[in-house]
Amino acid sequence: MGSRFEIVFDAVILGQLKSLGKNPELRDRISKMLDKIEELGPRAGKLLDSKLGLYEVKSKKPPIRLYFKHLVDEDKIHVFEYEIKTSAVRQKKTIGKLKEKSES
Repeated sequence: MGSRFEIVFDAVILGQLKSLGKNPELRDRISKMLDKIEELGPRAGKLLDSKLGLYEVKSKKPPIRLYFKHLVDEDKIHVFEYEIKTSAVRQKKTIGKLKEKSES
């Protein structure tokens, strides 16, 4: 097994993770997604923006999208937030918000 990536959590995902105790199925799915990110780093997800290094990892059941950024200089993964897939419009809005956050 190779080296593991260090994960840094954004304030948004920390709040989301605290509320996961109410839903064990969702908690287990998110936990597996985070384990995959920790093990594979950017290879765990789909590249959304190459300039910013913004990625998403998806789950089909339940339909979840988890967004993260690879901090290449520090070799860390910054996990932003997850969302239950509802619509393409909402996804674009979330990605736009994360791009702004990544640039600042």
